[in-house]
Parts: sequence; structure tokens; C-alpha cells
Amino acid sequence: MNGACLTPIIPILFAFALPITSILVKGNRRVVMAYALTGTGLTLVSALKLFQSAYSSKEPLVYTFGGWTAPVGIIYEVDRMSALIALVTATLMFLIAIYSYRYIEEALEWYFTLYLGLEAGLLGVLLTGDAFNLFVMIEVTSIAAYALVMFYRDRGDSVVAGLKYALIGAVGTTMYFLALGVLYYGFGTLNFANLSALIHGLSFPVVGKPWGNVVVASGVALALATWAFLIKAAVFPNHFWLPEAHPAAPSPISAILSGLVVNVGVYSLARFVYTVYGGSLSAGLNSVVHALSVILMFLGAVSALFGALMMLVQRDVKRLIAYSTIMHMGYLVMAVGVGSQLALSAAIFHMVNHAVAKALLFLSAGVFIHAAGSRNLEDLAGLGRKFPVAMFSLAVASLSLVGVPPLNVFFSKLLLFNAFMGKSFLLALVLVLSSVTALVGYVRVFYEVWLGKPKGDVKARESWSMSGVCLVLALACIVIGLLAPYVVSHYIDPAATQAVNYKLYIQKAIEYASKVKLGL
Repeated sequence: MNGACLTPIIPILFAFALPITSILVKGNRRVVMAYALTGTGLTLVSALKLFQSAYSSKEPLVYTFGGWTAPVGIIYEVDRMSALIALVTATLMFLIAIYSYRYIEEALEWYFTLYLGLEAGLLGVLLTGDAFNLFVMIEVTSIAAYALVMFYRDRGDSVVAGLKYALIGAVGTTMYFLALGVLYYGFGTLNFANLSALIHGLSFPVVGKPWGNVVVASGVALALATWAFLIKAAVFPNHFWLPEAHPAAPSPISAILSGLVVNVGVYSLARFVYTVYGGSLSAGLNSVVHALSVILMFLGAVSALFGALMMLVQRDVKRLIAYSTIMHMGYLVMAVGVGSQLALSAAIFHMVNHAVAKALLFLSAGVFIHAAGSRNLEDLAGLGRKFPVAMFSLAVASLSLVGVPPLNVFFSKLLLFNAFMGKSFLLALVLVLSSVTALVGYVRVFYEVWLGKPKGDVKARESWSMSGVCLVLALACIVIGLLAPYVVSHYIDPAATQAVNYKLYIQKAIEYASKVKLGL
């Protein structure tokens, strides 16, 4: 049970102590790196133990802070969906930390201070069982992300992109904060289990009935919260900050932003749609959720098509990859809008696969960018022949994201296709058309980097701490693809099944509150 508490606390404690540690060791890079790997490594171990506990239990895991149970205190309620995504997050953060050592050439201690804070925020978002604590953890994630985008503070594009990201992100978190006020005014609680109980007419301690009009409060709150989450997920028309922010950041941070940070918006949407507002609802609430689903499917489809088309006209390789992220976030939002358990399984699997493949794409491209000192495709021409491991990784990531079998993303796209066909042929058509369009963009990058004529002689050698991480992730894309049926049946489907079981989510919170009250 304590893993639910320890997993996000470990990185934040390491983050707070790192500046002092750096002073004591006089900024020694090796010591700072060892410290960062220890922090991310222990977090990974904790996330793994939490994952094992979640999958060995038939019920969600609950941890209360200070002994204050729901709905009075903030609780962490961890089901299989959150434990699975938390494990993927912790694993990628550990691997990307290894990659960062050779890539980040200055201020390594401040880089990892923000890095560890970002990891703490991401894990807090995934594990919390409280809507207000979700706001706090989104803020922690966002503040660290803003600063990391502006890490190259002597570059104008980095500062401008970071400030734009911060401004738009602040608008999003403010909208979500307003949504919390509306929810509290209507329901008298912000605990997910308590909210779900009130929405479904089930009893819950302390706040046993809503304080106001449930339908109106839900409509206004979901409208505000959804808009905020779409900003965080960079879904059209709230995508415009991403193509500038992600390329301006260091490549390892671009990998985290596009592979993990954007998942915050999609995960939060899924938690509200499936756990809080899932199942049978009254006629009024059902109308609100139906309207939300239609909006999500429409905006997701537009985002997917728009992102794919914009990939075709980019010369900055990181902007091209960033638009690929907008496309894939569109798929995920469409799946949440569909609202079926199959769609949730597809969304969870695609979140996992996209995180791994997109991190790999940014990291492998980062090897070439670091060597050439440029993000322009023409400047990267021919470098693939000098860095074969990174080139292999770039090829695997590109083919995977397009949806070429037997790589991992093919199978999550297949699940998405089946879920979309169950709802509307048009949604499935959007998936196919955008994937084919994106293929042209990926081929351009591959052709230029592998077969293009070099502009000059690059003397840099392949760093095995960077290319080695790329190779591990490339192998992960292959292995997950080959084992996809097993992964889906043993990990993805059980996660989706538990996530839609709102009654179990509610009951576990009540049972835990009763045990604490009795001193058990």
C-alpha cells in the first residue's frame, strides 16, 4: 500500500536535496549523475512494486495522507490502469536520465532538479484519487516542464516557446481550477470515489448527497475541465503551443513532453469519463456525457488529420515529430470519446506504445541533432550512416508509429480501429488516412538522414550512453509488438476492466475509510 505514497515522493525528495548535494560535491558531474540515477532508479523500483501489488489485487489500492480518509482527506487510489502507466512513466524517466548525461553539457544539477520534480508531478497525476490533488500535481508537472523547455535560457526561441507554453498552460490549469469550484459547489466533495457515488446515487460517508444541481454542475465543470485537459494533451484547437515548445527543449525533454507529459490530459479525461461519469446515469447526466463524447470524437479526428498534414511541410525534424504527437493525441481523445471498454483498452495500450515509440523517435533524432548542432533536416543529411544504432532506432520508431507490423503501435492501432468501427466508420477512416499521410513525413526524415548527401564532415562519435538507450527502446518496440496478444490479455484488458468498474472504485474507498475509523 505504501508504494502508492512512496512512488511520487521519492523523486520530489531527491529533487529538493540535489542543489545542496551539488554544492557539497562542487558540481561534480559524475556524482550528480549517480545521484539522479539513484533517484529515478528507486522510483522505478517503487513503481514496479506498486504495479505488482495492483495486478495481484482484485481491488484498487488505497493510501491516505495523515490518516485522513475520503472525502475529508486526500487519498491515493491506484487501480491497474494508473499502476501500468506509472510503471511505463518511471521506466522511461530512468532510461532518459541515462541518455541525458552526454546530451546535457552544462548546469546538470539544475537540469536533474527540474527533471525529478517533473517525474514526481507525472506520477502524482496518475496515482491520486482526488480531483483537487490532481490539480496540484498537474501544476507541479507543468512548472517543471515550463522551466525545462526554457533550459537553454541564452536562446531566444527557447525562452519564447517556454513563456508561450507557460501562458497557455496557466490558462488551462486556471480553467480546471474553476471546474473544481463548480464541482465542489454542486457536490460538496472533490474525491473521485465520492463524486462517482453521488453521480450514481450511491451512499458515501460524510457527503451523502449532492449540495446543488448535479446536471448543471456536471455540464459546466466538464466543459471547463475538458478544455483544460485538451490544452495539456495539445489537441486541436489547443495544440498551437506544442510545435514550438517541444522542439525548443533539449531532446531528452522533448521525448518526455511528447511521450509522457501529454498523457496527463488524456489520462485525466479518461478518469473522469470512465471512473467518475461511467456506467448508467440519469437522463440529464447522460445527455451531458453524450455531448462531451461527440465533442471529443470530433476534435480528436480534426487533430489527427491536422497533425498528419502538418508533418508534410516541416523542415525542422523536431517540429515534424511534434505534429506527429498532435496526431496521436487525436487518436487517444477519439477513443475516450467513444466511451466503450474496448476503446479504453485501445487507449491504454496506445498510450503505452506511443510513449515508448515517441520517446525513441525524439531520442534517436536527438543523437543526430546533438552531432550536427542543428534541427534542420538538410543539416542532418547522411548522418545515419555515421550513427548506425541511432539510425536503426529511428527506423524502428518511425515504422512503429506509422503502424507497420509486427511493431508495437500496429497492434494498438488495430485495437483503435476495431473500437472506432464499432462506433462509426468515419472514425476508422480518419485513423487510416492520417496514418498513410504521416507515412510520407516519416519517409522524408528517413530518406534524408540515411541517404542524403552530408553537408560537412561531422567528427562526433556515437555515444553508447545515448545510442544504447535508443537500442533498448527499439528492442522494446519489437518485443511488445511480438508479445502484443499476451500483453493485451494479461495487462491491458485487466486495466480497462478495473477502470470502468466504478462501483469497485467507490466501495474500496468506503471500506478503507471504515478500517481506518475502526483502527484496523
